[in-house]
Amino acid sequence: MTTPVIDLQAVGKEMGGRPVLTDLSLVVRSGTLFGLVGPNGAGKTTTLRCLLGLLAPTRGTVRVLGFEPAREGRRVRSRVGVLLENDGLYDRLSAWRNLGYHARIHRLSRADAAARGERLLRTFALWERRREVVATWSKGMRQKLAIARALLHQPPLVLLDEPFSGLDPGAALDLRQQLRALVTEEGIAVLMTTHDLHHVEKICDEVAVMAGGRVLSSGPLAELTAGTDGVAVRAAGSGLTAEVVRELCREGLALGYEPANDGMLIRCGREQVDRLGAELIKRGVLLREIYVVRSTLEDAFLSLTKAKTNEEEASS
Repeated sequence: MTTPVIDLQAVGKEMGGRPVLTDLSLVVRSGTLFGLVGPNGAGKTTTLRCLLGLLAPTRGTVRVLGFEPAREGRRVRSRVGVLLENDGLYDRLSAWRNLGYHARIHRLSRADAAARGERLLRTFALWERRREVVATWSKGMRQKLAIARALLHQPPLVLLDEPFSGLDPGAALDLRQQLRALVTEEGIAVLMTTHDLHHVEKICDEVAVMAGGRVLSSGPLAELTAGTDGVAVRAAGSGLTAEVVRELCREGLALGYEPANDGMLIRCGREQVDRLGAELIKRGVLLREIYVVRSTLEDAFLSLTKAKTNEEEASS
């Protein structure tokens, strides 16, 4: 197994006497598009700042590409591509000159900078507009250029904070496809933070759900969604009414329901899935269809954060 490019173990961070990160552990390996998801205030941006050495952890260990960012921040930042909240582009410069300035910071040769810059601008469909001043560009175009800049010096790790923020659906789709292709072709690791679960579910290999300054669950997307509390079952047929499903809920055979087109979406415990059809038939329902609906990242997210909220309320 390859050495992690990111390795956080039991990290804590306090700011103003308030815990922002609590016992945070996270591992990211090369060739992975990793999504760190959580509501606003979960600690995602603070985590990125610790990875870059912009903040020092109060306790625990942080290693990025084998370095300790708190002590070796310059080494880390020279080897990592970054997009934080602000794109950091120079409005008065063209796209090409923005990349050229960044290339000089990283001491790329003129030939290497030109070749790499052209490849990235073509990948992000910006090559034909490379001479334009970026002040006139749309949010989507600026975001793509900022990510191209982060990739220019061929870093083994790229950190993206809310990369889809402000993008229209078409621009977001393009960006997802381009990021996926770059990870596959170059074997780099990308850690992106977001509260938009839709994009994570579309492209990420692994996901960590974060709330209250700690990771609630982490792993491959398929494993994370498989671990949700309850299963969604789509059922339709004559006699399938809300009262019938409410009766199942009262008897502990279902957890909840909602109308779905001409049927019902019934949530039940995994141990009740096999019994559900028989119980509906027993109550006079003539089933036309019944099947399990795949759990989504949203299901996992809501389940995990609800459990976190219940835990906090119980301890208060």
